[in-house]
Amino acid sequence: MKNFSSTIRDQRLIQAALGRGLPPLTGEFPAIFAGVDKVCLVTGSDAPASLRARATALFPEGGQPHSYYWLPPSEKAKTLNEAAKLCAFLFSRGFSRNSLIVAAGGGTVTDLAGFAASIYMRGIKWVSVPTSFLGQIDAGLGGKTAVNLGGAKNMLGTFYQPALSVCDTAFLDSLPHAELRSGAGELVKYAMIGPAGLRRTITKNLSHALSGDKSALTSCVAACAEFKLAVVAGDERDERGMRETLNFGHTAGHAFEAMAEGRLPHGEAVARGLRFALIVSRDAGLLKPADFKKMDALVDALHLPPAKVRADFRRFLSLVSMDKKARGAGNRFILLRAPGRTAAARDIKDSLLKKAFEGALK
Repeated sequence: MKNFSSTIRDQRLIQAALGRGLPPLTGEFPAIFAGVDKVCLVTGSDAPASLRARATALFPEGGQPHSYYWLPPSEKAKTLNEAAKLCAFLFSRGFSRNSLIVAAGGGTVTDLAGFAASIYMRGIKWVSVPTSFLGQIDAGLGGKTAVNLGGAKNMLGTFYQPALSVCDTAFLDSLPHAELRSGAGELVKYAMIGPAGLRRTITKNLSHALSGDKSALTSCVAACAEFKLAVVAGDERDERGMRETLNFGHTAGHAFEAMAEGRLPHGEAVARGLRFALIVSRDAGLLKPADFKKMDALVDALHLPPAKVRADFRRFLSLVSMDKKARGAGNRFILLRAPGRTAAARDIKDSLLKKAFEGALK
């Protein structure tokens, strides 16, 4: 499956290559690579050799000399210090405004490398190549780049679109079941907030995708990526309320992730954040019980392991109040009115939040 697509935002194209077993992309998108003097492939130091080989095959050296930069593994790499190290590496090798960064890896790699691309020489071109399931359906798309600060996720960042987003599901072949389940937390989110057609695609393929079925994974990646890129094209800088729907489940999910101190994968944290938001939506009278049951069953289908989060509700409240989407409120969440219909709510009572907090961590 090969699907080269572009979405128009104003007079600018948000371009993507979606599918499985994609060909070398320098020939498919010549305008992006024309005039590039140097290329830096950025990936994680723990990336398997197969990932590096696949990334190199998508971007063969040709006339542009390549440099290779390995980021430390895990979310701990998302710091200003690591971004500065990458920029210093580029500078030491003579990278210019005509150079290109290719970020191939999970969300940590695409977030940090995209951030470095946005600030190096006030901005150079970059290509996002998410190689995890979570990255291909969500984290590696959309042009939000960031590093963490003081334990809070993505507090320093920029809106900086990649010249190209590449989702090749051949990268997913070696992922263990736990990685697919983690990514499926974001997949379930799209089933809850997206249109009926997207919801049907996800519910039809969810169990097969979790088992590693290549066709199901490719169908889910293509459908979610197309949806997210369309949302981003209409609200790139999160100013019109369209892109905010993509944060469903994330305010609580980010808090759970921080409280777990590295013991809870992002996708699993989001899945529990989805359950939290569903409970609040139901108990606040927004979501009908029948719709709650249908949506909550999608979280059940992930068969989440026990949450490695200490049930410290006061800490949870502190973290959600610091969330960058709170906009000055004591708390602010994206909730669900019905499948495909979200609504923002603020300053929700602690008693309601506590019930949802306890339910999400069961």
